Amino acid sequence: MSKILVVLTGGTIGSSLQHGIIKTDSHGCRCLEKYREIYGEDVTFVTVPLLNLLSENLQPTHWQIMTDFLLKKDLSDFDGVIITHGSDTLSYTSAFLGMVLCHLDKPIVITAADRIPDDPESNAVCNLRAAVVVIRHFKKGVFAVYKNPHDPDCSVFLATRIREADRLLDRFTSADGQCFGTVTNDSLQLTGSPVSPEELQTHRSPLPSGFSRPLQNCVMMVRPYPGMDYRMIQPGPSVRAVLHITYHSASACTEDNNSALTLLRQCRKNKIDFYLASFKKNPGSLYETSHLLLQEGAIPLISLTDEAAYAKLLLCYHLPDEQRIQLLKKDLYFEAI
Repeated sequence: MSKILVVLTGGTIGSSLQHGIIKTDSHGCRCLEKYREIYGEDVTFVTVPLLNLLSENLQPTHWQIMTDFLLKKDLSDFDGVIITHGSDTLSYTSAFLGMVLCHLDKPIVITAADRIPDDPESNAVCNLRAAVVVIRHFKKGVFAVYKNPHDPDCSVFLATRIREADRLLDRFTSADGQCFGTVTNDSLQLTGSPVSPEELQTHRSPLPSGFSRPLQNCVMMVRPYPGMDYRMIQPGPSVRAVLHITYHSASACTEDNNSALTLLRQCRKNKIDFYLASFKKNPGSLYETSHLLLQEGAIPLISLTDEAAYAKLLLCYHLPDEQRIQLLKKDLYFEAI
């Protein structure tokens, strides 16, 4: 029988309907109760109610709580760890935990739900079951699992490659175009991902395993849109880096006096590093706009999801300068596509 540590952090999977409003439940175990009703006692779940919040309210300090707990916890008696989470920021937490916890010799699976567990249409129990199957299949690795709407199977993602669910169809996707695997009828099927199972088992992250510095909100993310007035953006005194998400061709507006160049020059004046994400590994010729930004000192990040870029910068800016520069060039946990 498997023994799994379940870390409860809230989210819809840990919520109930209270007077017509979805609220997190401080116990958060209804999904486990539903699981036992269907599958019996084939797993020993040991629960830890670590956090109790909707994931849209999550801050980097909550990531610190999660990582500190798991880095200090003796996991030798467990087959793996399941972290229940809200779906809204699942991809961000997944990227961060993947980079920090991938050296642990236990599989860690992050999952969520589209509806509260008591809703007959909820995917909560399906996702929980898939997490159990993944833990039984791997000796280590950090994953996210989720059954997308209308899919017959539950998708398994590498933690640093899952992308935020879209706002129209509520579907999670993988940055490399395909999920790592699927779970169907309690069976894990791998999809031929460029990352092999063997690589997962032997991977050792260059990130210091004892990373436990207090996390500060030192990275600002900016997303462009047509007509954006960059003069309205004022990085606060705690900001050490700005992460500017580019359009798909690695471009951003450079015309007029309210373009991305305006923010870049402001950052340079205030000694704030300015990053562009994401450039492709082999982009061919760059557009003039991209070239201008790089000429002015923008730092390109290569082949990362927005979430992985943010998580990586946040981690690296809590390290000494020399170590940060080295780690930004390295692959922490298969985040480079």
